[in-house]
Amino acid sequence: MFNIKKIPLILAAAVLALSMASCDKSSGGSSSTETPRSTVKPPVEPDESVTDNSGGDAAVQSENHIGEHLNAAYEILSGNKYTYKCSLSAPNIEKPVQIERYKSGSKLYQSQQTSAGKRGFLSDGSKVYEFDYLTYSYTDEGIMLPDVIESVVKANLPQSSTHIAAKDGEVAEEYTYMGDTYITVYDFYFDEKNGSLKRYTSTYSVEGEDDYVEERTVTELSSSIGDENVLNPTFTTTLIDFSAFSSADRQTYCMDQCEKFGIDEQKLVSNGMTIDSFKKITYNDFLGLIYRYADSNGGKAK
Repeated sequence: MFNIKKIPLILAAAVLALSMASCDKSSGGSSSTETPRSTVKPPVEPDESVTDNSGGDAAVQSENHIGEHLNAAYEILSGNKYTYKCSLSAPNIEKPVQIERYKSGSKLYQSQQTSAGKRGFLSDGSKVYEFDYLTYSYTDEGIMLPDVIESVVKANLPQSSTHIAAKDGEVAEEYTYMGDTYITVYDFYFDEKNGSLKRYTSTYSVEGEDDYVEERTVTELSSSIGDENVLNPTFTTTLIDFSAFSSADRQTYCMDQCEKFGIDEQKLVSNGMTIDSFKKITYNDFLGLIYRYADSNGGKAK
């Protein structure tokens, strides 16, 4: 089994990113991302293995390694407006996760739908919200998750050709991130005729472990957005504000949710937690714990 603890976190999020960090025992909890560096099934899309490894030396970034096809996709994502939809499949996901991402000006929204429920984040230009319809809660102290494509381009990863497996009618570009103890290979596949992005895989490799492969199938990537109401934090009128809880109320709420999904004290201990952990638990760690067990029973209460 892929040992996620061997891969360090570079970003607090990413992203679903997943996304939205990993199992940080020092904080007394387990949070979740949309990458295998989480101990829970990925809820959100980010990618934490990609970062700017220039070491602050601008000369390292002087040569552009990004190919024309990925750059074209990035131009859409770096524009003023876009719609980006994809379906994520991975070995530890029973049903594909549906991911939607929208941008208009300074506003950015991403949601992911699993068998357990829908969660995501929204940046309205001043605050970053995280929301979750499984626990009917939200926080305005959230984190904004980078997209894998944006991360690869901004890091200016070098191209490689070790994993490419293009199908008929496809052209491919591959990029590799070399960590100290792990390697991440990204293979992007584009339509041979019009150059549009069709799918991409992320392969995480650690010495002595089996490779972990995620595949995202792109269903839409365009420079427009339909109903922009999705970019308004309307959920704040219907969901519970997790960030407004006192420590005692936060503990009570978390214990009630744990009881709902059959998370007993023994399971808390296996996650490096106790009931007292709920007094200071972060929203991301709380959702990571809930989704670990909620996903196993389709989001239904015990």
